[in-house]
Amino acid sequence: MAVLVALMSLVVAGVLGNEFSILRSPGSVVFRDGNWPIPGERIPDVAALSMGFSVKEDLSWPGLAVGNLFHRPRATVMVMVKGVDKLALPPGSVISYPLENRVYMVGKANSVFEDLSVTLRQLRSRLFQENSVLSLLPLNSLSRNNEVDLLFLSELQVLHDISSLLSRHKHLAKDHSPDLYSLELAGLDEIGKRYGEDSEQFRDASKILVDALQKFADDMDGLYGGNAVVELVTVRSFDTSLVRKTRTILEAKQVKDPPSPYNLAYKYNFDYSVVFNLILWIMIALALAVIITSYNIWNMDPGYDSIIYRMTNQKIRMD
Repeated sequence: MAVLVALMSLVVAGVLGNEFSILRSPGSVVFRDGNWPIPGERIPDVAALSMGFSVKEDLSWPGLAVGNLFHRPRATVMVMVKGVDKLALPPGSVISYPLENRVYMVGKANSVFEDLSVTLRQLRSRLFQENSVLSLLPLNSLSRNNEVDLLFLSELQVLHDISSLLSRHKHLAKDHSPDLYSLELAGLDEIGKRYGEDSEQFRDASKILVDALQKFADDMDGLYGGNAVVELVTVRSFDTSLVRKTRTILEAKQVKDPPSPYNLAYKYNFDYSVVFNLILWIMIALALAVIITSYNIWNMDPGYDSIIYRMTNQKIRMD
């Protein structure tokens, strides 16, 4: 299981099949209902555009409409569930789209989430505390004594703890910086591998997960005053050949390729036009200011226009 409360950074994983769903969204963000496939690598662009940020490449996906530009959501919550093509979400309240190609996930945790349980021992200990989800969820065919079942339940416990932690630190949801939460849940996939997708345990786990995701979406939406987008990505499996390895910032710099023998110019980035226009129009404004000032000085009459001449002339007359 991997839980990432995301603000920046990048991890890439290949995806086969699957679905992209919108669980909650404010009125300022408009998602059109339709069967429009979305490439997995453009999901971060959907999140960025819905929050009012610009992207490097235009997104021609018709599922996201132009909303209120002056009232953008304060948070985006993205939950990825591994091991299933789609979940049986309640009809009417959820908009879903087919997912293609790769999914890009982001992740760098805020320090306030360091108190969350992350290791298997911590998660197991957290589950058997008095205020855990074991006392809230109907386990049905799932067992407290099976490690695979406990892994699945521990992920639901983390969802519960994230919303509880944010409710105790409400200043994180009320600041002026937009927030991005990215979580990956793999417990359902492990249950499918252990019992099979036609088993009673897998069906019960899927139902429990849907209910937990709906409650988590309601909690996150309530913490941000109904101004948050909650997204769900269901992933059957990952193509490990497409996984990009992470690198540390302390890693030694790689030797760049030797310069081209053709003396080619370097590639411009997407900020080039902005910088060029700023420099161009500032230079034009300064040039016009110098020309106008020089013209006025050249045509100045010292006897009438110069305040220095007037003051000295008046002083001489008085003397």
